[in-house]
Amino acid sequence: MDKTEIFSGAEALDLAGAWRLSGTAEDGTPLECEAAVPGDVHSALFAAGLVDDPFWGRNEERVQWIGRHEWTFSREFDVEERFLAHACVVLRLEDCDTFAEVSVNGVRVGETHNRFRRWDFDVRRALRPGRNSVRIVFGSAWLKGDALAAAAGRPYPMSNSDTAWFNNGAFIRKPACHRGWDWGLAQMTTGPCGRVALLGSDGNRIDCVYSVQEFNETLSHCTLRVFAEFEDGRKEEKDIEIDDPPLWWPAGQGPQRFFEFEAFGLRRRIGLRKIEIDTADGAVCFKVNGRPVFMKGANWIPCDAFESRQTPERYRDLLESAAAANMNMIRLWGGGQFEKDVFYDLCDELGLLVWHDLMFSCAVYPADGAFLSEIRAETVCQLKRLRDHACIALWCGDNECIGAARGWFPEIISEAERPKYVDECRRRIETLGEAVAEADPTRRFWPSSPCAGEADFGHDAWHDDSRGDMHCWDVWAENAPFSRYRDYEPRFCSEFGFQSFPSREVAATFCKPPPAPALGLSCAPAETPGPDFEWHQKCVGGNERIRKTMARHFAPPRGFAGELYLSQVQQALAIETAVEAWRTLRPRCMGTLYWQLDDLWPVSSWSSVEYGGKWKHLHYRARRFYAPVAIVAKPSKDGSSVEFYGLNDTAAEVRSEAAVRLVGFDGSAVSSETFPAVLPPGSATLLASRPLAAYGTAAERPERFLSMSLAGAPPPTRGDFFFAPFKDSPVQEARVSVEVSGFDVAVSADRPAFFVWLDAPGLRGEFSDNSFTLLPGEPRTVRFVPKDPSATPEAFARALSATHLRENAGL
Repeated sequence: MDKTEIFSGAEALDLAGAWRLSGTAEDGTPLECEAAVPGDVHSALFAAGLVDDPFWGRNEERVQWIGRHEWTFSREFDVEERFLAHACVVLRLEDCDTFAEVSVNGVRVGETHNRFRRWDFDVRRALRPGRNSVRIVFGSAWLKGDALAAAAGRPYPMSNSDTAWFNNGAFIRKPACHRGWDWGLAQMTTGPCGRVALLGSDGNRIDCVYSVQEFNETLSHCTLRVFAEFEDGRKEEKDIEIDDPPLWWPAGQGPQRFFEFEAFGLRRRIGLRKIEIDTADGAVCFKVNGRPVFMKGANWIPCDAFESRQTPERYRDLLESAAAANMNMIRLWGGGQFEKDVFYDLCDELGLLVWHDLMFSCAVYPADGAFLSEIRAETVCQLKRLRDHACIALWCGDNECIGAARGWFPEIISEAERPKYVDECRRRIETLGEAVAEADPTRRFWPSSPCAGEADFGHDAWHDDSRGDMHCWDVWAENAPFSRYRDYEPRFCSEFGFQSFPSREVAATFCKPPPAPALGLSCAPAETPGPDFEWHQKCVGGNERIRKTMARHFAPPRGFAGELYLSQVQQALAIETAVEAWRTLRPRCMGTLYWQLDDLWPVSSWSSVEYGGKWKHLHYRARRFYAPVAIVAKPSKDGSSVEFYGLNDTAAEVRSEAAVRLVGFDGSAVSSETFPAVLPPGSATLLASRPLAAYGTAAERPERFLSMSLAGAPPPTRGDFFFAPFKDSPVQEARVSVEVSGFDVAVSADRPAFFVWLDAPGLRGEFSDNSFTLLPGEPRTVRFVPKDPSATPEAFARALSATHLRENAGL
């Protein structure tokens, strides 16, 4: 949305730019430096060389004092006399984080206490023609939260960060992950993180514009009812009749068309679409323009720990990566933030629907009148800002808070007190539901995630796959085998994940590499670069789980590089196992959103895209396991046979032929068969079932694997099925050859090579395919798409490397 539209009916004086930051160092000595606004205190101090890089090593510990101090942002600006002739002049603050006192020319004009609300302060009488000054003093949200907790009379704990220094996040309305999370550093940052502007108006300032889309039954006509709310409280409406409306579709279902119109002096562009959610009999099925759509995607956390680095380029890179992996939905997680306008604009553009949590996560929250009034106001404010985005599919009350109220924190909350917390959770969710009904009655409100359904506060949606949305964490939390995913038949799985280590390239940005092992020796799994590497693992026991799983699947890693590589391979295998199994359940299961898409700093985590934008094995394989048309093999429920499914998420029938080959690990062809694959639109079709005995004896099968393809699919798709863990199969040494021509790479192998990995460290960009199986006699050409326009083919050829499973794991 254009800034001139946001300020329609008002003359705007934008105060973004260079401000002065002042405060005190840890030892009490004065500090002062330049600070960019919008921005945050940590970024300003680091840019000025006053603190070390919070991301390097264990520097996170060394900057904790920043969050406990008071900080002042100030600047001078000029105001023309004619600007002061306006009847109303307000100072507008957006994303002001969090507790701030605001003064203009030494006159106190107001205070803020909620990051998620917009604040307008009347400053007309404080201004003067010519030179003026503005000063925003930010108190410590850390200390304020502790004070509110002390006054509450009973605890309100928040989970998911054993490394957090600040433990009273439930009382303050700022991103919960600022206190640290099990994938993020603790950085209780503060500052004017959003727009700061003066608005002069004369009673005709439009504070928000939003619309209601009313379709006829066939979607051949739409009445667009446009509302404008003015600064004086007036509301006006205009109806626009649209024949044959240009419909907006999620990615993979049709084009993202937009309708442009003018109303109240504004030019607007919106996507016209009808979204329904079928929850009959426990289902969670999103219907867009009357068509059931299987949701494929991932969870979103803030794209950087620091506001100044949350740039439009960063948003575009991540969201285009999501769309490139055949995703059609992003879940905006409730422990982060209501995102910047660019996030929603890009999701509209790319066809990415948004499951939108409200900003509550993993905690029990107070429910006194003041708190409920505050969160109602923030919800109304944000929904009026966002409701015209085509991408937003659903408003969800929180992340995992029903579970927190019902059973978490037993060492803090007694069973006798538990009903109070459940009742407070219910009252908070009811308040949020009322706010959604007021501010955006066109969308569905879902109480919590996971949740068995509306008004259900007594059900265990974590482990019950019979209704509602589910969070499935057994495999990670219990170190269970990947096959455990197949034991569940969720209606919609909105969270599940498995961690990996970062790549060597990303690890080098926060720690020194380990010493090279002695000649001829392999690196034992426990070897790491040291405590700095371990510090960048925020899930207690996470590295141990990664390594235990590695020992179950693979021979010992070859060196530290092999350990990093194998961790990303097994992460991809875990999520691939879940998604492929659950997609075959359609229409019972109608969505999978894995945890998580992105990182906000370099770290070991569940992300498929590393900090900085580098794709992991998981993201490349997501592009395949989320492909609109695919072939999948999985064991039958009793384990006696292999079932082959054809998946078709498109709106057209696909007629193809499936080919299944039984191949030895030495590359020998054992057997093959083909069978027709007629895939109705929007379907998962069982194509064939074969007994395990068809592929050899129990002793023979681990020496073989299945290679599958679906000819004629758009584009042709491939898949593999393995009968045993790789460590129990005779994976052979293979020579992978590459020939480079420009940015094209011709890849071939003399024996089967698995999880072939092409890499070009130091060059930003993606390969058209990666982490694939390469069979002898079946070369393929892969293209590297650079993201840096200055990248040259020569630099790419120098940087390129290729590796595969046997080179990274073996005796």
